[in-house]
Amino acid sequence: MNSRERVLTALNHKEPDRIPYDLCGTAQTGIHVGAYSNLRRHLGLPSREANPRNLLSQFADPHEDFLEVLKVDVRHVPRRSTIGETYEQREEGNYWTRTDQWAITWRMPKTNGLYYDLWLSPFDLDDVAGRLNTYQWPDPTDPWHYELLREPAQKARDKGKAVVLQGFTAGILETYAWLRGYHRYFMDLATDHKTASYLLDKLVEIKAVYWQRALGELDGLVDIVNETDDIAAQHALMISPDTYRTLIKPRHQKLFAAIKKAAPGIKLFLHSCGAIRPLIPDFVEIGVDILNPIQLGAKDMNPVELKREFGRDLCFWGGGVDAQGVLTSGTPKQVREQVRKNMDALAPSGGFVFAADHVIQANVPPENFVAMWETFREHSSYS
Repeated sequence: MNSRERVLTALNHKEPDRIPYDLCGTAQTGIHVGAYSNLRRHLGLPSREANPRNLLSQFADPHEDFLEVLKVDVRHVPRRSTIGETYEQREEGNYWTRTDQWAITWRMPKTNGLYYDLWLSPFDLDDVAGRLNTYQWPDPTDPWHYELLREPAQKARDKGKAVVLQGFTAGILETYAWLRGYHRYFMDLATDHKTASYLLDKLVEIKAVYWQRALGELDGLVDIVNETDDIAAQHALMISPDTYRTLIKPRHQKLFAAIKKAAPGIKLFLHSCGAIRPLIPDFVEIGVDILNPIQLGAKDMNPVELKREFGRDLCFWGGGVDAQGVLTSGTPKQVREQVRKNMDALAPSGGFVFAADHVIQANVPPENFVAMWETFREHSSYS
């Protein structure tokens, strides 16, 4: 089997020759630029500059030699980012700041900064209607967004890799939070459904146009679409199930249906981290095929229980090791033990792509990463 055949077999709930492996194949399974540089040195690869694929999160844009050494089965086709190409970094006091195409401003400390954090939101004000009169929405019909998609997708397909296409922006709920500011976002969800409905509907409209155009431009080169919406924290949902089902779920369903209409047979990957177990049946109902990341340290996200309860309906992408805990602060022995345990839980009958349960953070020791990868390789064969 080549990589694409391996991934698609697993996503169709069958056992391929071995468990597929992903690192940097989606927007949420990457590696921080600091960890990437350390790992290249540890693997004995030539020194190469670690450029961020995503400037806000500082996730690395990996070089092909790195992906080939680690036998990664998936390749990521990122959206073209306005940050860095059309919006310059500014120096403001102790911070670097950038403003994106949504007029959202982000900042990162100049000293020891690891990521950009939300700083200023264009709709963080009482008069939303007044701001809408002057606000310039990003244009998903602009050909600029699509100019750089085909080449990486075609290269990945020619190499026999599974191709994942990233969306126009983060999820409708996350982007809404950034536009409105977190305090107003939560108040809207509780008390102002008129404002929430308008902004969410606008985001669905923009994202649907992008997906239809992008999938049409790539014409069968994409295997998996990468959507995301974080709805839970470590121990509980951030909104009530009723709020999700009333306000968010119908819009997710509309967006996901538009994606699948644009590319029949496409696999829909949803990243939603944290303690999201109460909503997993809803995700299945609205057409999610793949759930990521299976955050092991979050409440009620036990891999054995999730596989037993949802393994016939969902594929699990992630859950290989706890990136927040043992991968960062454990010993290589502890990493190996957890990887074996989680593979035993999630791999049977297919429906599993191995990845850490989140991005490889800057402080992950290279020795722990190698322990994870070697253990995966040792136990990845279905035969």
